[in-house]
Amino acid sequence: MILSANTGINRIVAHLWLHQLAWGAATAFSMVFLLREGVSPGAIFLAVAATLALRLVLRPLVLWLAPALGLRRSLILGTLLVAARFPFLALVQGPDLALAAYCGVTALGDVFYCTCYHAAFATLGDAERRGRQVGGSRVYYTIASVLGPLLGGILLARFGPWAAFGAASLFEATAVLPFLGLKAAAVPRLAPRGAFAEARTGLLLFCTDGWIILASGIAWDIIAFRALGTRYDAFGGLLALSALAGAVGGMVLGRFIDRGHGGSAVRLSAFGCAAALAVKALAGNDPVLVVAAAALATTVSGLYYPTLLTAFYNASKFSPCALRFQFGAESGWDIGGALGCVVAAAAWRWGAPLQTVLVLALPVVAVQAHLLNGRYRLTRVALS
Repeated sequence: MILSANTGINRIVAHLWLHQLAWGAATAFSMVFLLREGVSPGAIFLAVAATLALRLVLRPLVLWLAPALGLRRSLILGTLLVAARFPFLALVQGPDLALAAYCGVTALGDVFYCTCYHAAFATLGDAERRGRQVGGSRVYYTIASVLGPLLGGILLARFGPWAAFGAASLFEATAVLPFLGLKAAAVPRLAPRGAFAEARTGLLLFCTDGWIILASGIAWDIIAFRALGTRYDAFGGLLALSALAGAVGGMVLGRFIDRGHGGSAVRLSAFGCAAALAVKALAGNDPVLVVAAAALATTVSGLYYPTLLTAFYNASKFSPCALRFQFGAESGWDIGGALGCVVAAAAWRWGAPLQTVLVLALPVVAVQAHLLNGRYRLTRVALS
């Protein structure tokens, strides 16, 4: 898989393709699988919030082990831990001990994987070509995002959770292979001066992303799954259609950002994200409207991710320590996602429709746009 002359980024994208296959075959179905197994929407939101809280508690392990293991080995460890979580999901039969075990293993795997993956992409990527590299990686990501849900939906519908989640474990374990020859920067044992202060940028940006993507994403999954008659194969098809819709936008906008139009990209992304949330909230439970809303929303995600991640990865690259920058950012994602999920659980408990959760994310979109505008201004100064 050739994305650019940067071999490090090419290896990461090859890994991402396999990782996303696993995500599409299992993680994409995790919330609706829990719903089918008798876990209420409110309990799902709270289980996710608890997982994020546990991630916050466990994350210092990365700062302890990564300098000794190195970024590459830490990333391999995180990937294998992610692969180990899927069998626990297959065991869940309601709000039981298997669900608690799944949440615990998920938290541990994410602590290593997410922090080290973003640090590797940030340090190995090129700031002046960041938009194209992020947008280009999303194309390969999209291919896997189409194939994974189609496969997962068929396996779940016809053969059950062990077949689908077992295949996901295999894909994830295989995803370590591109890392075997990866040359990643060493991680300093002691934090360089200003490392955690600079991480504030990543924390705030990912705090907004956690709320927008996680809380509203879970609510939308449940709405769409119910509208499609709680059928795994139909839901997998919807995910595949949605993923396909966002590919071209990511490539086009990535090049647009690299030409110095970051501010315009932020405005396009914020408007598109807000419009997508509004359309989803208005779709109701009509299957046709749900499919149309999903396609429109994911077309918009082709704007959202390149805009967010280009600013984010460049801020990480220019920081004193990329790993510690990611440490702060991932902590912010956990805080934002947990707050959003707790608010969503409270709204559900008080009888509000799940569409309310989508509307509550709109003010957070505005906050994120403000933060991104400031970040792009600083990046232009750094590259000039």
